[in-house]
Amino acid sequence: MTRSWTQDLQKFEHFLRCHNLKEYSHLRHIKTVEQNLPRELLPLEIIYDHYWANTDFLDYDELFSLWRENSIDPIYRFMKKYFYGCSIQFVEEGFRARLYRIWMSLLTQFHFQYLWNSLFSEKIASTPEWDFIGVDGIVTLKNKKVAIQIKKVSYRREASQRRFTSRQRKLAHLAAEVPYLVVDATDLQNKITSPRTREKTKEKCQSLLRAFRANFTELKNGFVIFKEEYLRRIKGTLEEKLPHLPEGETISYENFLIW
Repeated sequence: MTRSWTQDLQKFEHFLRCHNLKEYSHLRHIKTVEQNLPRELLPLEIIYDHYWANTDFLDYDELFSLWRENSIDPIYRFMKKYFYGCSIQFVEEGFRARLYRIWMSLLTQFHFQYLWNSLFSEKIASTPEWDFIGVDGIVTLKNKKVAIQIKKVSYRREASQRRFTSRQRKLAHLAAEVPYLVVDATDLQNKITSPRTREKTKEKCQSLLRAFRANFTELKNGFVIFKEEYLRRIKGTLEEKLPHLPEGETISYENFLIW
């Protein structure tokens, strides 16, 4: 059965609008479980199953409970290795915060993919196996497989840090970093209007705010999603550049985001 990506996108965006970000805001400050998680403790299969392969979207508490039920033995092994003597409640709260960040990152990635697949005939495919090695999705354009990598960019314009590895090259010809701006629009506006802000800082804030408003939409609950025109520009840029690039190249995020 062929999926209706437009209907799935609408359902997904409704789910994003209904998520109460404030209820989980305290988890952003909990950084007790920061070790590299073994594959058996990553919630990738569960998240992909409920939010990408299917549309029976769980709220975060349901997701965490399902993950915990399926991960009891590896959780205890992890605790024995890194948190010997700590309470189960302490470690569980750390896992709750860590998995929440993973979940939110994947929701952002999936919105890009749902929107892309609703707009274009060239569909993005995505699996937990690819995600595990750093490939968010793969799309074929101009007879070349492109590995899509959603890259968060904040106030400071980061240099590219994600290499196109040999394992990733077995899946795709090239990689493309898709920038996702992580900014506080209200804070930027306050800095622009403040008489205490230096002119150079104001100019930077104005540039960031323009880029943010041109490419993203902030929902009422604070979740930021991609705009349709942004994806059309990304696709156009890829189609323009792909015929001229050798295999193994990474198209950095600066090519897509207009400042």
